[in-house]
Amino acid sequence: MRRIGRFFLYMFASVGALVTLAFVSVIVLAVTYEKAAPELPEQIFLRLDLDRGISDSRSDDPWRRLRGDKTVHLYDVVDTLATAEKDDRVVGLVIRLGATRIGLAHAQELRQSIEAFRSRGKFAMAFAQTFGGLGNGTTEYYLASSVDEIWVPPSGQLSLLGIGLETPFLKDALDKVGVQAEFEQRHEFKSAIETLTRDAMSAPARASLLQVVTAWFDRIVADIAKDRKISPETLRQLVDRSPLLVEEAKNAQLVDRLGYWDEFTDAVRARAGKEAKGLKFSAYAAHVESPGPDGTDVALIYGVGPIQSGDADNSPWDSDVFSAASVARAIDDAGEDQAIKAILLRIDSPGGSYIGSDTVRRAVLRARKKGKPVISSMGSYGASGGYFVAMGADKIVAQPGTMTGSIGVFGGKLATADLWEKLGINWNRLNVGAHAGMWSQIFPFSPTAAARHRAVIDFVYDDFARKVAEDRRLSDDQVDAVARGRIWSGTGARRVGLVDALGGYATAASLVREALKLDAEATLNFVVLPEPLSPLDRVREALNDGVPLMQILVSQFSEARPDTMAAVGRYLEPVFGDTSVLRPPAGVLQLPPLRLAP
Repeated sequence: MRRIGRFFLYMFASVGALVTLAFVSVIVLAVTYEKAAPELPEQIFLRLDLDRGISDSRSDDPWRRLRGDKTVHLYDVVDTLATAEKDDRVVGLVIRLGATRIGLAHAQELRQSIEAFRSRGKFAMAFAQTFGGLGNGTTEYYLASSVDEIWVPPSGQLSLLGIGLETPFLKDALDKVGVQAEFEQRHEFKSAIETLTRDAMSAPARASLLQVVTAWFDRIVADIAKDRKISPETLRQLVDRSPLLVEEAKNAQLVDRLGYWDEFTDAVRARAGKEAKGLKFSAYAAHVESPGPDGTDVALIYGVGPIQSGDADNSPWDSDVFSAASVARAIDDAGEDQAIKAILLRIDSPGGSYIGSDTVRRAVLRARKKGKPVISSMGSYGASGGYFVAMGADKIVAQPGTMTGSIGVFGGKLATADLWEKLGINWNRLNVGAHAGMWSQIFPFSPTAAARHRAVIDFVYDDFARKVAEDRRLSDDQVDAVARGRIWSGTGARRVGLVDALGGYATAASLVREALKLDAEATLNFVVLPEPLSPLDRVREALNDGVPLMQILVSQFSEARPDTMAAVGRYLEPVFGDTSVLRPPAGVLQLPPLRLAP
């Protein structure tokens, strides 16, 4: 009987393994299978759908398409538009905007690409069901204002409300439950931890953030006013009157036509010409040929998300974490590769680990010592630790809407002894070593432990400031004037010497050519490092790292569809807001938990 039972056990296990393997194989084939692309028509207008937003993160996750994730990658759009503007077959661009918020820096990057596209005599038209609706549509309209014709249906509206930031403060709540926040910050503008230590924004933090928000708004007003051919003063008045009914927006020259999607598509076809065919942006991108062997190879390395010191967690597809170890390896690989002539380090990070940030900076310096120019390009964020990893580059590029600087540090812990006492739970501890329990989440710092902690925080800040002075060739006094945790917009950072140029990928590419002494029109081949793996290779890598197969499948397919979650979120948002801002910062070099006001 025992042998029979064992036989069936082995049989079922084998069948289960085979079924699982077959399941994975089907998924891999579904993800990797591509139909043969047909020939392009002689005349094309491109259709770019931004309904799901746009991201700086370039995920290699093979499951995202299967889960319905249609987020557009910024570089793909910029690169494809750069090709399309020179392609005589492409006569125009159609953009569809939805309810998903678009970051200011990303909107500015797209605006620059659209303006370059239009400068070749090609048209660009945008359609939005509404700009903002019951929320704020400022950045989406800001992007749309770069086209030459904006459509909104008669039932829509224009919520051109301006720019606001929100941040929560939890001190009163922590006091009520008996949790003690014990943190140190350097210096007065380093407000990341104030969300736990204060009940309201400090005066220095308010001044720093207000400067950033004001700079953003001034730039938005100036650009929209220029594009729509109205005065900045008139536009500011319209902002203060918003939300605007679509008729009001049309009368104010902010919207060109009122019409539904079918009417819009008819107008597009009429403008493009009867011979022109509409083509999805992704379908056209699939036809874009690589620059070829005559171009100069440049490594494109991404540092996106909160910085952690080691490798990413055991999920092999975690694209939302800036793994310092993997980014540093990629930089070192580029430095050793004779075919790679320069490095473009793309950063979109609010900061994180001090050790991790220092590791990446050191890799940048090693690459430069080997003769490889390094250009840092910032997206929405290049702040605190995000600025730390950028500052060692030959040149730093940021958008006006980039949040950067925040040269400062914080550290500490939450002590929960009073909370446990209220619950009737008593903790005892035994320590061998005066500070063995220093980082206990139960007990507060002892006086001597607090003193050692202050010494560490002082060291980290002094090291950060010293390296800023070295990398940016600034005096100690100059660094002190722009550091102390102060947050800057890209425009402000350029003015005080923390950033070299304003722009995006195109500006960074120009600086690469300049560093390599190439012609202004020289072709660059951007090689993404580390090289993306195939879905099958990623499964194999995860298994080799000891991740159980079922864990991979469960982690990837237990998530609800993004569109379902987005629908639920729209209903829950008014009640709960953005709960992600309640999370404590993930590192000592990090921005405060901020969100754009809805």
